[in-house]
Amino acid sequence: MLSTSQLDIYRNKGYVVVPGLLSQAETARVRAEAEYLFGRDHPGRVMENDGLTVRGIHGCHQVSPLLARLARLSRVLSAAEQVLGSRVYVHQSKVNAKRALRGDLWPWHQDYIFWEREDGMPEPRVTNVAFFLDDVTPHNGPLLLLPGSQHLGVVAPQRREAAERGWEAHLSADLAYALDAARLAPLAEKFGIEAATGEAGSALMFDPRLIHGSGTNMSPVDRTLLLLTYNSIHNVPRGGRRPTFLAERDATPLRPVEAL
Repeated sequence: MLSTSQLDIYRNKGYVVVPGLLSQAETARVRAEAEYLFGRDHPGRVMENDGLTVRGIHGCHQVSPLLARLARLSRVLSAAEQVLGSRVYVHQSKVNAKRALRGDLWPWHQDYIFWEREDGMPEPRVTNVAFFLDDVTPHNGPLLLLPGSQHLGVVAPQRREAAERGWEAHLSADLAYALDAARLAPLAEKFGIEAATGEAGSALMFDPRLIHGSGTNMSPVDRTLLLLTYNSIHNVPRGGRRPTFLAERDATPLRPVEAL
């Protein structure tokens, strides 16, 4: 579970980095599983604009027994339950590849607006856990965050024309609900911008209303993140038509396991 100080940081800043949540051996196993999934043809696999480089794998806990077990790992699950104050299930999972020299940007956005508008999720009673499967440095496309911006609630941008492409516009560099420079500039001035960096095996927990994005990977090394989105069992979405690899329909509460 999170310590009192870690929980305070999460509540105030909207995120906290937890070093060494996974051991080196566990990280290597999960990293190898991600590489395996990159090579599999799957409806939730999304490519970069070059059509060759994997951008992400969505619904990975649905197709990988190892990653389904990771979602139930006691030290991870208990932290999610602690933050949300209830039992939980995984609403969404994904691996963001961010390949060396080819990984494209993610525009500034909030996650919750997608789940609210596209899935019918009643409240932002959700938390993200992003596992660093590689060392995340200032140079390989780390998540950039506006600390404290979750306290604004939903900052609703105009739905972009890209949204007419359907759910694909929720996964590309041309996001349906992205903040433009005019909206972002005063918020960045108010809250500042911080980068979430750390060694492989660390994890970033962050609030779904936290404004965040990431730049391109200009380094010669990958920056791979595995993200698990935990939702309270009392906050099950009402409707929505996105594929199950983007919005899990099974809200059965997860039971913990002690080891991968």
